[in-house]
Amino acid sequence: MAETTAGENNKTGTRSGPRLELILTSAASLMARNGYGQTSIRDVARETKLSLAGMYYYFQSKEDLLYKIQHRTFASLLEEQEEVASGDLDGREGLRRLIGTHLSFYTRHFNEMKICTFELQSLTGERYREVEELRRRYFRLTAGIVGDILAGDSTDVEHEAEARHYTLFIFGMLNWIFMWFDPERDAPLEDLCDRLIHLALHGLTGAPPPPA
Repeated sequence: MAETTAGENNKTGTRSGPRLELILTSAASLMARNGYGQTSIRDVARETKLSLAGMYYYFQSKEDLLYKIQHRTFASLLEEQEEVASGDLDGREGLRRLIGTHLSFYTRHFNEMKICTFELQSLTGERYREVEELRRRYFRLTAGIVGDILAGDSTDVEHEAEARHYTLFIFGMLNWIFMWFDPERDAPLEDLCDRLIHLALHGLTGAPPPPA
């Protein structure tokens, strides 16, 4: 069977509403707990009390379901971050707001963010390219703010490489927070954001950290 592209999925992609939200949320919970490979469309149907026919009304395949989870998650996160970046903020405040928004989004979409971290490579073809482009847009947005902090509007190639590396470091910290963060044990989200920003701007031996 020929591959169905994400563009062709627009026939079902326009279907929305509370039931679709229930399916996506339930599927994300199952995949985050059991893994994408171990979660079937039948499992999601059982969890949501829908028939298999009802599931296929919204999704053409399990990969299509995964695509819609990832696309919705990154599109929503990117929309929030582009709104932050559109404000009249200096580089450091922009980065603080960007990291704070990311952490807040994470706490509201824990399962979806876990799936996006682990399962991008499970997408193929046009579905993969569409989600990857959203991720690249988010990276470029953050790298632009990091670049402003490092050297203003410089277009020096060496500076761009440095901004790229620091941006990757920051995303490395952000993308793995779900592995250890416990809201009952760790600092309030605002404090965690301040400490992460301090580490990004000053390292471990720079200015004193903010008070606890």
